[in-house]
Amino acid sequence: MFFARMAELRATTPVRLTLGFLSLFTLGSLLVFGYLNHQLSAALREQVDAMLRDQRSVFVLQQQEHGISGVYSLIRNELKDKGDDERAYRVLDRGGRVLLEAGSVALPELTLQPRIQELQLSAGGSVRVLGFSLPGEATVFVGIGMQQTARLKAGLWRAFVESEVLIILLGLVVGFWLARRFRGQVEAFNQLTLKIVNAGDLSSRMPVKGNDEFAALAANMNAMLGRIEKLVQGVRQVGDNIAHDIRTPLTRLRADVELALHDGNPETCRATLERVLEEVEGMHTIVNSLLALGQAEAGGMRLKAKVVDLSALLAELGELYGPSAEDNGLELESRVAADLLVHGDKQLLAQAFSNLLDNAIKYVPAGGKVLLTAVRRGKQVEIVVEDNGPGIPAEMREKIFERFTRIDPSRTLAGSGLGLALVKAFVELNQGRIGIGESALGGAAFKITLPAFSA
Repeated sequence: MFFARMAELRATTPVRLTLGFLSLFTLGSLLVFGYLNHQLSAALREQVDAMLRDQRSVFVLQQQEHGISGVYSLIRNELKDKGDDERAYRVLDRGGRVLLEAGSVALPELTLQPRIQELQLSAGGSVRVLGFSLPGEATVFVGIGMQQTARLKAGLWRAFVESEVLIILLGLVVGFWLARRFRGQVEAFNQLTLKIVNAGDLSSRMPVKGNDEFAALAANMNAMLGRIEKLVQGVRQVGDNIAHDIRTPLTRLRADVELALHDGNPETCRATLERVLEEVEGMHTIVNSLLALGQAEAGGMRLKAKVVDLSALLAELGELYGPSAEDNGLELESRVAADLLVHGDKQLLAQAFSNLLDNAIKYVPAGGKVLLTAVRRGKQVEIVVEDNGPGIPAEMREKIFERFTRIDPSRTLAGSGLGLALVKAFVELNQGRIGIGESALGGAAFKITLPAFSA
């Protein structure tokens, strides 16, 4: 069981990352320590060589002042002061006969070389030897053993290995602890996800603990679940509204067709076909609006963006809807500033403003007023469509831009409830914002802000 758990933990991302980082750290440490060890060895050899050259200078000076007896005396003093451990002295006469051998290091047979030699000893270890001639009298070999240097390097290697083992063990412990914590939190997410999938309960939420990455992930997942729950509820509402909006015309169509079939009168059949065409066009409008809204919300609608003269566009819409307002007994007034330029899709913007004006004319009673204003405020162009109609209740202002939302609960007035949803989608596609508030005229005020274009 234990080994199975270890195998599972080894497969987790934190453990793999830990092992990877530990491997890189170990390799890097070996390279760095190897370089440092090389530099240390070179520095220690240079230190020993400097001592040997200093000894040569002292021996030559002593021989010049006191002769060969002074050399012997210097060797005895050196051994007395510094000890004979790792020291070796050999003095030869001109015939190569040994005059003096001192020190604990047993030197092998030597020949005079112009440089410092490093020799391997039969007892183990090595010695650095410098040979030189004393003018007219003898040859001297001075050796210093490298055992102390070897012990220093061995101790350094031992400390390095011990520290590496400790770091690796600590890293493994931390890695496996992180793996268990990681696995526990991920498992909790997985279980809750399976619960949501199996039970279809979108109201469940992930636990948010602390402020680490898992807390951020849980918060984002909760936001996603909330959005999905809202969309599912919207889909259900859409289905209910579509059923309500299409069932009635379908019922009328069926009744009209059955009546025409039984009647057989050509005039009755023609009138029936005209009503059928009208109902089909209404349903076709609903389907097209749904498709356009779906594309806009999903980001699948391609914008034909260019510089749009908003002043001219709004002026054209004002002239277009003026007669319709007069037919309904309304006053349509436009107060549009000149030279208002935006960068966007002219057709979508025209559709959005048309929907707002159409709604105002449809819902404002006869004798009312609709006001269209547009001005530039800093880097934004602000467009307001307001009226003195019945307005929109405060509790409906958050929902008015949702699909199939109708202020008229009885749904007796003409319309599909998709117009304002399309307005919001089209405005946002053009990097704008839309909001609703109370108008100074007494009714509703729809305010759209779009980024102004600066040449």
